[in-house]
Amino acid sequence: MVTNLLDTLLSKERIFVVGSGGVGKTTLSAALAVAAAVERPINVLVVTVDPAKRLAGTLGVDALANSPRRVELPELNPKGELWAASVDMKSAWDDLVQQFSPDLATSERILASPIYHNLSAKFIGSYDYAAVQVLAALTADERYDLVIVDTPPSRNALDFLDAPARLREFFSSPLLALLTLPRRTRLFSAATRPFYLVADMVLGSAFLTDVTDFFADFAKLAPGLVEQSRSFSELLTASATGFIAIAAPYGPSVDEAHHLLEALKTRNLSALAFIINRALPGWLFTPEATKARVWLEEEAPAVLDARLAHDPKMAAAIHRATSELAFTYLQFVNAHARELLDALRDVGIDLFEVPIAEFELDSPTALSALVASTTMVASRVG
Repeated sequence: MVTNLLDTLLSKERIFVVGSGGVGKTTLSAALAVAAAVERPINVLVVTVDPAKRLAGTLGVDALANSPRRVELPELNPKGELWAASVDMKSAWDDLVQQFSPDLATSERILASPIYHNLSAKFIGSYDYAAVQVLAALTADERYDLVIVDTPPSRNALDFLDAPARLREFFSSPLLALLTLPRRTRLFSAATRPFYLVADMVLGSAFLTDVTDFFADFAKLAPGLVEQSRSFSELLTASATGFIAIAAPYGPSVDEAHHLLEALKTRNLSALAFIINRALPGWLFTPEATKARVWLEEEAPAVLDARLAHDPKMAAAIHRATSELAFTYLQFVNAHARELLDALRDVGIDLFEVPIAEFELDSPTALSALVASTTMVASRVG
């Protein structure tokens, strides 16, 4: 039911795909982008904010960077065009420093600072901040009719969505004011003097001077970074932006998906669809399959005993492997998935199932076939 899924996608201009790690989020983001570009005469951009950088391999291209790259789809005869990008944290931060520094000298000092290199490479949240700035530019680019964003896994996706607000809080925080105080004034208050005296003794005056000089320069980036992050926050809540949650039909990813939907709701973000990925094919649970399972449980042992009379342990092992693993376990998983779908029918979003692929998902053609196999389970009720 490609039309239904594409209709859901194309109801928005920007789609953010969220979900826990290992549920196929990157693959589905790429597949949705391929399908949209093939079926509609539009320009589609898919961009990953996942540090694992699997998007390039999934699309069959060598490498991706912050600047979008055209992805050719000759075998699919697309009606539109597909572009792809991947956030590179180091180059993203370098570009931001150069873009928002008030002058060349300031940007050169920041880029040369070892403190900057450590912060941009290792500081918790630095990837989110860089990604926000890159995506603020990409998602606002009017060349693209549809932008699909593959976000970081699980609760990291929430960190990413909250990054714009955290960045603004940092630039207005007492911490930054404290770090830059020696550069701004020689008059320390009674409250801050002990801090600098201890820091000078422990870290050394040279290091303390480097820290204060760096953050004084870094604070000069505030106007541009804050404005761009504010624009991105507004973009996230805009009517043209939607979020798709993805989960496997079992395990903790289901709970994570519920958590994400609730988090989106509290942040006033539009949940557009819920996709159950790697769903088991329906033919495994037909009456014929059930009959086969019953045969394996009730009649197969006698057949195995007769044919493997010399090795009854082997006969029993084969029986357990076929009946328990091939049928009983699959029925349990399917029941779990059905319970999940029943629980989600009242959340007011479209529900889709994507079956386990019976082929390698290593090319745009395979990705297009995956979307073609998608089934709409329930339509929007809210």
